[in-house]
Parts: sequence; C-alpha cells; structure tokens
Amino acid sequence: MSCLYSVIWLPLRFILLLLFSPIMTVVYWALVIVVGVPSQLFRKLVSFFARQLDGDLGNLVESTGGLLGRDFADLAISPSQTITVILKIKGKCDIQTLRNHILHTWVCKREGANGPLEYPELRQYITSRLGYLIFKWDREFDIANHVNLYDSGMTVVNDEKLQDIWENVSKRPFKSKRSPWEFFLIPNYYESQTQGKIFEKIPEEERHCVWILRLHHSMCDGFSIYRLLISLTDQGLPLWGRETACEVQKNFKFLMNFKALLSGPTSLAKVFLQGFDYLHDLHYSHNRLLRKYSIVTSSLDVQLVKNASKLHNISFHAVLIGALSGGIRKYLLENNLSIPHQPIRLGMPISHPNHTTKLRNEWLSAMINLPVRKKTAKLRVLAMKEILKELKRSSLIPVLTQSMAFISGFPFPAVRFLTKKSGTSVMYSEMRAPNVPLTFFEKRMTLTDLMYSFGLGTEDLGIGFNSISYNGKIKLILTLDQGIFNTKEKGELLMSYILSDLEDLQH
Repeated sequence: MSCLYSVIWLPLRFILLLLFSPIMTVVYWALVIVVGVPSQLFRKLVSFFARQLDGDLGNLVESTGGLLGRDFADLAISPSQTITVILKIKGKCDIQTLRNHILHTWVCKREGANGPLEYPELRQYITSRLGYLIFKWDREFDIANHVNLYDSGMTVVNDEKLQDIWENVSKRPFKSKRSPWEFFLIPNYYESQTQGKIFEKIPEEERHCVWILRLHHSMCDGFSIYRLLISLTDQGLPLWGRETACEVQKNFKFLMNFKALLSGPTSLAKVFLQGFDYLHDLHYSHNRLLRKYSIVTSSLDVQLVKNASKLHNISFHAVLIGALSGGIRKYLLENNLSIPHQPIRLGMPISHPNHTTKLRNEWLSAMINLPVRKKTAKLRVLAMKEILKELKRSSLIPVLTQSMAFISGFPFPAVRFLTKKSGTSVMYSEMRAPNVPLTFFEKRMTLTDLMYSFGLGTEDLGIGFNSISYNGKIKLILTLDQGIFNTKEKGELLMSYILSDLEDLQH
C-alpha cells in the first residue's frame, strides 16, 4: 500500500500542484479584490452608522483569527474556543481583595493618567450589526459578574479535585451580554493529596489558594495572557517588555507580503495536497467527539529541552513536537493500532510580526505533518527541524495572515462557514513565562505553578498539547477528548511516552 501510494499519488500530487497553483493565485486575488475589499468597506460603513445610532457601541471586533466569528452564536450555550489558566498561589486572599485588585490592575487601568482604558474589552461584550461583530459597552458592569468564589464546599481541594474543576470550568458557557472572561478564587487549596480533610483543621501556614482565569480565545493569546498576568503582579509591566519584545522592520514586512502575493497560494496548495487528515484512529468526526476532556500534566526541568536542542542542533519547538510525535507513535503501537500513512496534522500557532499590546489573538495556526512514521526519536526531531525550517522560509505565514484578515472581515455566519474545518487532529501551543517567581500583594503571595489549556470543541480536534515554561520548569499539559482517549489512564500513557522520547533525546 505504501509503495502504491508513492508510485501513484506523489507524482500526481506534483502535477496537480503545477496545474492548480497559478489558478489558485489568480482566483485568490480575484476574490480579495472583488469580494474582500467591498466587504471591508461595507464593514466600515456599518461600524460608522451603527455608532452614530447607538452611543454605547465600541469599535468593530478585530479578530484576525476568525475565532470569535466561528464561536459567536455559541458563546452563551457551548463555546469551543476557551482558554483556561490555572494559577496555584502560595498564600491566602479573600474574594473582595481579589476583586479590587483586578478592578484596579485590569478593568480600570488607563494608558497614562487620563488616557483611554488599556483593556476596554474587559468592559465590553460582543453583539452584531448586519452580521458584523461589534463591541458594546456594558453600562451595568459589575466586577462581581466576573470575579467570584468557586463553590467547592468546605473540604480541601487537592490536585485531583482541581483537575475536575479545570475541566468543568473550561466548557462553561459565557454569560449573555457580558464580556467573555471570568476569574475564580478557590481559597481552600492544599498541596497534600489527603482526601476529605476539613479546611479549618489544616494549619494556617499550609493553607493556600488557586486562581482560575477563563476567557475567550479571540480576546487573548499567549502574549496577551502573559501581559495580563504580569499586570497583576508586583513586578509590573517593564518585565513584560523585556521578555516579549519582538520587532519586525516595516520594509521586511512589506517584502513578506509582496512575496505572499505571488507565491502564497502555492504554499496553500502544497498544504492541501500533502494529504487529508482524517483516515486514522486519532481523528474522529465532530459528532463522535464528546467535548469531555481528560487533562494530564507533567513537570520537567527546562534543561532537558535545552540539552536536546543543543545536542541535535534543533529548536525548542522541534524538540517538543518531535517528542509528541514519538509519544503518539508509541501509543498507537502499544494499543495495536496501525501507524497511518495518512498524515496526522498538527496546528501550530505562529505569532504575527509586531504583536500588539492589546487584548488580541494575533496568532495563526499553520498545519504541519507530524513525523510519526520515523522510527527513532532523533529521526523525528531532525524531520521536525526541516519541517519548521521550510515553514519559516515559505510564504504560508504571510498568506495566512492576509487570508484570515480577509475572512474575518465577513459577517460572522460567513466566518463560521469558511473556518468550519480545522484540517488538523492535534493543536500545539507554547507560552514562555518569566524565569523569576511572580509575586502579588507586596510579595505576600507567590505563584508556585502555572498551567493553561484551550477548548478543543472545534470540528475534529481531539488532542491539545500545551507547554508553559516558568521559573526553570516546563509544565506539559495534554487535553484529550474522551471520545478518543476514553480513560485517564490512556492519557497518562501517552504523556509517559512523550517523556520517554525526551529522555531518548538526551544522548
């Protein structure tokens, strides 16, 4: 079968690419000019007249990823693009103190003494005019609608219970006519695994708390989450600037876009013709996914990734995605499942050049094929090195930037239709956090652990693989749909194989 695939499909794919690339280029830019430009102009007219008629309206939503357009109709029912951040805090705080702190550092924070709100979206919800999404001010804004205690009873919340809370919070609907974000305080967290212990009986110095931030992915990506977390701390925003500054020259950006104008559609054609990600056991149709997740986490020393990166001359991303590929391969073999010739595709978020400091999702998901068929850990990471190198020098990123901005300018029903299929089975996301401990309330509280996940309810996604580096450690997080991984033991098995691949890369 593999030989037949190589003999027939690979040459045919090359011929199709030669034939369709010029056609795709012409069709793509004809659509941009004939459909996209008029749509954008009409969008601006809708915004102008809507704001004249309703003084409570803000700007049209700039959601370049189209995530909000895809998810808008389900925000108050069953949102699928949710980011959930777990912060384990050493120390205690009460709900009113937390509300006042978030109100001061986030909601009411201004750009300068009398400038505009730094995060206006936190006080605005999303509505629509003629199908276009637009912000509307919440004139009845109350911090108590967004920051609350999580009702976990008076028994201790340990890590096992926290996993269940994490899963339950992730899939909650957002409140209607409220900005899609909320913050929960769990004041009775205890690091020990002791079950059923009464909180009042725990010594004062051993009582800690957990903060849970949940918000819609269209508002926030990894950079924006980082900015929000830093703004809560005693360190302040200068740390944000030092850690995340990434400037790209305007002329370089112009050249990238000009290149995309000529060869970007060819890059898109290559992606589509590389294979269709659905004929394997890790990809289920949407109606077979349960949207009930198993969350598996593991910590490791950042030095493990650095050693593998230096030893094999590969990047941070290549190490982790290669290990994920190895984990999937070992899992399939262990469960007597075949290694598919059909590609298993991974969506890898890539940041836009000159990422803004606003609450925006400015990441694109580039589809890449996991090297699951490679037999050794070294071969897999070297294959990932070449895949990522090709992605970096191709026109795929600028043409995705252009095309997604073009799609996001449509009314939300059109956005939902045009972004319906994800084309991937796995999503990978990575966030760099500071290498110094974050502290709060004049250093009376310290962040001891940080984790995050995003909802996987979009079409056929079944596996999320997140990593976050904080204070010299890397936290790996697997979010697995139970339609595929129907027991937590299977998720833990997959994580163990990923970690074993990382060990194999140490020599």
